[in-house]
Amino acid sequence: MMLGRGVGRLFFRVNKKRVRIARINLRWCFPHLDHQARERILKMHLTRYGQAIIDLGLIRWGSRKTIDRLCTIEVEAELKDRVQSGEKILLIIPHVVGIDMAGAALARVARGASMMKEPSNPLLHRWLLRGRTRFGARIFMRSQGVRPLVKSIRSGYVGYLMPDEDLGGEHSVFAPFFGIETATLPVVGRLAQMTGATVIPMFCILSEEGRYKVALGDPIENFPTQNPELDAAKVNLAFQTYIQDAPEQYLWTLKWFRTRPNGESSPYDV
Repeated sequence: MMLGRGVGRLFFRVNKKRVRIARINLRWCFPHLDHQARERILKMHLTRYGQAIIDLGLIRWGSRKTIDRLCTIEVEAELKDRVQSGEKILLIIPHVVGIDMAGAALARVARGASMMKEPSNPLLHRWLLRGRTRFGARIFMRSQGVRPLVKSIRSGYVGYLMPDEDLGGEHSVFAPFFGIETATLPVVGRLAQMTGATVIPMFCILSEEGRYKVALGDPIENFPTQNPELDAAKVNLAFQTYIQDAPEQYLWTLKWFRTRPNGESSPYDV
């Protein structure tokens, strides 16, 4: 954990581009906070981010016993009951520092299936893929489309998806996120429609002591609808509720608001 904190502090000093992006995101999402308060969130986030990077070694080499000792899953028994009853389930989580550890923890409850963007570095791709699949999960590349994930959920795998990405207006609908019209992938509603899965939002918090708490919320009600914008808004609201309680866990260094409606310019281009 000390090494992770050092990585986070180094990141803050060296990677000025990502720090600038994070400051813009925090200013947009928390305009009611002053600069000092947002800086505290940013520095705490980078600390947690550095710690989570170090913990990727546990994803690749840590034992099942070690991961179970470090990770707590709230309402684990309820999730097991849903899986054992044959219910189709899609877990959705925003991009938080603990997404990989949460996936490894969930493997003790059920077989999981997820998607990832293939890194350009083949060594990194192989390293991440081995870590993410060694507890029985199926991982599909984004280039394969959603069909393999749909088949897996239908066959009893629990879907595990991080849908909060800005992939441009062509693939997105605009829905509120922290009161901001945000390019949002409508993939969650689409997957729920295709699989009949119950959609459950979740979150993961990495503590100062290096322990992970995986929190599962209530299923999203009346979902999906026939309205992609409404479905996207429900997903964004679920994520926003979690993020507001622990903003240091969210990956603020990504360009969440790059695509703007009505031809508006990106805030990152200023």
